[in-house]
Order: sequence, then structure tokens, then C-alpha cells
Amino acid sequence: MARIIQKMLTITFLCAFNLVSAQEIWRESFSVPEKGIWGKGDGSIDSDFIGISAWSLTYYEGKLNMSDAGDYAKTVSTSGGRFEACDIDGEVIWRSEWIDISGYDSVKTELIAAETGSGANYETKYLKAFYRLDGGMEILFHENGENAGNWGSTLAVSEGLNGDSLQIVCYISTHYASDKVILDEVIVLNDLGPLPPVEPYDVVINELMTDPNPPVGLPEVEYIELFNTRDFPVNTENWELHINGVAKKLQNNWIDPHGFLVLCATGSLESLSPYGNVSNVVGFQGLLNSGALVEILDDKGMIIDRIYYSDTWYADANKENGGWSLERIDPHRHCNQPDNWKASLNPDGGTPGAENSVKGENPDTDLPFVKWAVAVSENEIEVVFSEPIDSLQLKNRVNYPLDDTGFPSEVIRVSEEKILLRFITSFQKNKNYSLELLNLTDECGNSLVQNRFDIQWNIIEPGDVVINEVLFDPFPGGEDFVEIFNLSDKRIDLSRLFLANRNKELELNQVFPLTEDRKLLRPKDYLALTRDTSAVFPWFYIQCTHCFLQMERVPMYPNAEGYVILLDEGMEVVDEFYYNEKMHTPFLADVEGVSLERVSFTQTTNASGNWHSASSDAGYGTPGYENSQVGRELTGKPKVIFEPEAFSPNYDSYNDEFFIRYEVPKPGYVANIAVFDATGRFVQHLAKNEILGTSGEFVWNGEDETGSRQSLGVYVVMAEIFNANGEVHRFKEGVVLTDVLE
Repeated sequence: MARIIQKMLTITFLCAFNLVSAQEIWRESFSVPEKGIWGKGDGSIDSDFIGISAWSLTYYEGKLNMSDAGDYAKTVSTSGGRFEACDIDGEVIWRSEWIDISGYDSVKTELIAAETGSGANYETKYLKAFYRLDGGMEILFHENGENAGNWGSTLAVSEGLNGDSLQIVCYISTHYASDKVILDEVIVLNDLGPLPPVEPYDVVINELMTDPNPPVGLPEVEYIELFNTRDFPVNTENWELHINGVAKKLQNNWIDPHGFLVLCATGSLESLSPYGNVSNVVGFQGLLNSGALVEILDDKGMIIDRIYYSDTWYADANKENGGWSLERIDPHRHCNQPDNWKASLNPDGGTPGAENSVKGENPDTDLPFVKWAVAVSENEIEVVFSEPIDSLQLKNRVNYPLDDTGFPSEVIRVSEEKILLRFITSFQKNKNYSLELLNLTDECGNSLVQNRFDIQWNIIEPGDVVINEVLFDPFPGGEDFVEIFNLSDKRIDLSRLFLANRNKELELNQVFPLTEDRKLLRPKDYLALTRDTSAVFPWFYIQCTHCFLQMERVPMYPNAEGYVILLDEGMEVVDEFYYNEKMHTPFLADVEGVSLERVSFTQTTNASGNWHSASSDAGYGTPGYENSQVGRELTGKPKVIFEPEAFSPNYDSYNDEFFIRYEVPKPGYVANIAVFDATGRFVQHLAKNEILGTSGEFVWNGEDETGSRQSLGVYVVMAEIFNANGEVHRFKEGVVLTDVLE
């Protein structure tokens, strides 16, 4: 069923080589049959208007004589659909909905009024067509508005109408079984004259063949397909194609409404000519396989569409190797484009000049978000979005209020997703500000997920961020890592930090940025730096996966000894740690895969005794979270707590395990823990020369070393804790193994 302005077709004529167009505003073609009224056979009237909203029918049942279903005023399927009245012995009034014609200077409406049969009575057989403007009185159509008797078929027309809304009203009457009065093709048009200007996204970049080798089925040539989303033809004379900023003129081409234009190099024209509307671009420089910025500009330099494609858009490792095009899924979606393209599904590898094989509705439901909003100088804030933001709102500086400061003096668009807010007033160092982002949406109208952000400008000083843990001798297949900790109350921009080592002359060496992104390390946060998390995760207990940062390049840290250095953007040392493999506990037979952990934040980084091997019960490393050897406010001797007094490993979630919990006053202790039965028979080692952290626990599940469940009864657990200084501490406790082990 027609809807106001939803169906915007164009009737186009070429008259003496001048383009004349009329824009269709509204149409009713009566394509849905059996909608209206008819006789039920008992003298009453039946009706069905379900699904009809574009028109209505007024009638007075007492003034109609409709004896059976052959007497009707309804839509029929004849001639593709029309409205008919037959032997109703009275009058019905057909009314259109109110049609929005605001914004049109000159509106024309027309309809087909026809009749069949021999009846010629002007009083009982007629179709009278009227229109109303803006709720006003009914006015007879200017041409053929009143039709009565045997008039045959006419086109009723009214032109030059102007107003905000229009309604069409038709009075219809017939009194004979052999006579029919017909209403068809009710149309409202806007006389356009010259075609309206092309707006952004009226024509879109719809398909890209960036790597035709090896060919799958199409010619081995590159091409760019354009698609006209409008209901009007588009001419590309003096338009430009830009690829990575290099401009080339388009030729004088016409793109049909909802039609295609394939652009290619001059040498590719013959190969692609069988695929429809194809035009060569003189000097076409080609498309990079990995990605490029492709833009279409009109004759006034306005960007009509732009796509920054990438080979990651294929989402298919086989197809990105060549021979397959990238196709746009939804030509009416203009935001978050990576999710709107994928490799062609056509067995030939692409669909130049034809509907895309992946075409479908693909509305953008992903809300845009801010990747970061960070102060980058004493009066500038950099904001990076997850996708392009609506440009009109993006440039409006009143959308960025900063408390105690006001609005920025400038909004500088750095790239599609990045802006720089420049303020006149300088920020106070280390002061927390609140930045609001107002009225911002992506290009599809989706609002930001979050619009308030904490901002702080600070100077990174030595000791603000410290080195907290280092793995310099990983297992084969593993990777080094360096863990840092924000000891300050500042939000540290990680792009301002660098990791380095020293060469034999003790000069700074292999200085690499932590990241190019302005990620923040918040106060008291841990962060593990490594080249490849997949070579770290398998070897350790990972409590916080987002507490890792993969660096593109990491300095080399030799196994024997070396320097780990953290630098600020001015290459000043923020923290430095000299390590040596001899700093590991002497109780380790092999230090491979064991990290060195910092013990205390109150002691200087290189203070004697401030580093120790990570504990074995922590997995010999704690990247991304608190160290197992972190300093405790403990005095005196080690403590061991045994609990509960009885346990039943029957998986009922109550006292299923027996715990041996310990605390030691400082790093460097080692433990042996063994279980014996009541007769003194050895059952299992829970710890065997295990390096302890400053606190932790061991667990017995009621099994021996072979995994066999033990009988119910009394058992004895003995713990021995010692260090390299000769201290030895022994603990013993009994425990009852109870319940049925099933």
C-alpha cells in the first residue's frame, strides 16, 4: 500500500535532449483486492478494510441497496488492481488520507475515471473528483472532474496546487447490474523541472575488486561499483574519484534510478563491458590490497560517499588472498562500515553491475563509544571515538563543556574518529576535571554509550609508576613480561611511557613505546607488558586478562642479568631495575619460567632484599595482579592455620577440603607439607620444597598421591617451613576424614 513520500519514484522523459522529471509524492494503485463493501444476500452490507490506511470509504447503509455479493464498491484484481462500484443503488465517497505536500511549490494530482455498461443516466451513474487543501472546502478537479453517464474513460487532472496537505475526494454512484464505475491510479506528483541536486549518500560506493588475482570467474581486473540509491537518474559529469587523496575525473555518465556504474582503468573497459553500465577512469591508479580511502565527489567538490576499506573486511582468510570482491551489505547504511561489508558470495567472485550477493537490511545497532578522552597538553584534550560521529554536531564546541573551564575555543577534527579540544584556560596539574560530550551520535543516529569522562593533566615524575615484576627467563615458547604498578594518584597516559634496556656501555638501548593508543593506567592498577599474551597465559594463573598490554616491540632482557627501564616522553627515567638470576631463591633448582617479584613499594626499587622469586603456590608468577611476595606488616615467626577439624570430600559444598593456610613475615621461606594416617603411614606430599609467598594456602582433598580416596578416620598433617638463614619452623595438626566418599 502506498505511503506518504515513502515511494519516491521518478517519471523521466527525454524531450529534445532536455531532462524533464516529475517526482511522485503519493500513489494508490489498488493492488490489494477485496477491500471495501458488498451485499451479504440478506439485505445487509459486509465490509473489509483491514490493512487499508491510505484511503477510506464513506457510505450510508440506509441509502444503499446491495442485495448480494454482485453489488459492491470495492477493490478488484482486474487490470492489475482498481476500485469498482457495481449496482450499489446509491452513492459512496472515496477519500484519500491527508497527503503531505509541504515543501513542494507546484503539485499535480490525477486519476483515472472510467465506466462500463449501457446506463447513461447522469443522476445515477457518475464519478466526481474533488480535492481539498489544508482542511479547506472541496474543489472540483480542473480537468474532467465531473464524469457522468457514458463517458468511457478519462484522466481527471488538477495542476498548480500549493499547500501543506492535500486530500482527494471522489463521489461514486451506479444503479445497474451491468454498469460499473471505476477509479484507478490516483497519483500526486511534484513537477520538478530540473533534477534536484545530489546529496551525500545518494550514490554510494557499493563494491570493490581490489585484488583480482587469481581470478575466480570474473575478468582479472580491478573495479569500483557505484550504486544510485535515489529514484532519479544521476549524472556524473565533472565528478571525481579520489583514492588515497589522488583525484581523477569521471566521465559524463548517467546512473539509472537504483542502477549501477562500474568504474575501471581504460585497459579494463573491454573486459568489463558485458557487465552493464561501465566507464573508464583516465589515469585510474588502482586499489591497494591491504586498504585505502576511496571517495566520490560531485562537481562542486562535495563528498557524496567515502569508504576506508581494509582487507580485514573480507572476514574470510581464503577470499582475502585474491579473486573475490568486497560487497556492501546495506547501501542505505552509512556508519560503522566495517560491519557493513564482506566478501562476495557469488561463485564468480563478485557482482559488477548487478545486485550484491550479500545485499540485505543491516541497520547499525552498535552504539558508538569513546575509546579515550585524555588531556594531551596543559590546554588540549584528545577524544577518539569508536566510529565516525555526525559531523554537524562534532564541530559544535558547546557540545563539550568542561567543569571550571567552560567550552573549548576550538574543535579540531584530526581524523574520522579523532578530535582535539583546545581550551584558552590551562588545566591545573593533577586536578580532576569532568568533560561532558553532549548531543553526539554516529552517522546513523545512535547515541554515545557514555558521555561523561574524568580528565586530568599531569606530569609523570620518577616513582609515579614502578616496575613490580619481571620474567626474563621464560619457558621455551613463552615470552618475557614486565609488570608495572601505578603507585601515584594520577591517571597515567600509557602512550607517554617507554620501555627500554641498557647496552654494555650502560647507554639507553631498545627504547620502545608501550602503546600508540592513549590508554590510561589508573591509580593502584597493575599492568603486565609483553609481546604476546598467548605465550604468557598458558604458564600462569591469570586473574585479570585486561591487565595486560601487548606491545608491538619489547626490549630484550637476557637471562643472566640486565636492566629494565621505564621512561617518560622526555626520555627521563621513571623507574629502573637491575636484575640478576642470582636474585632468585637458592632453593630453586631451575629458574626458568619463574618471575622476580618486588617485595615492598616503600623500599627503593633496587634496595637489597626487595626482590624475590614468585611463590610456587602462586604458579611462579603473578602477572597483572598483586605479587605473591608483597610485603606484609608481620612480625615474629611464620603462622600456620589448619581448618576445619573434620572434612568430608563428598562434593556437597560443605567442608569438602582441608586447608593449610600460612603467613610468613618476609619472602624467602620454603615449605614441606605431608599427610600421614593414624598408624604413621605416609599418604601424600602437599608441598615439597615449595617456595612460599608471604601468604597462601595448600589444600588436601582426601586422596593419596595416586589419586585414590582414603578411608574414613584420623590423619595427621605435618608442615615444615624454613629459609636459607637456617630458620626452621614445624607445625602439626590432626584432622578427621569423615562421611561417605562417593
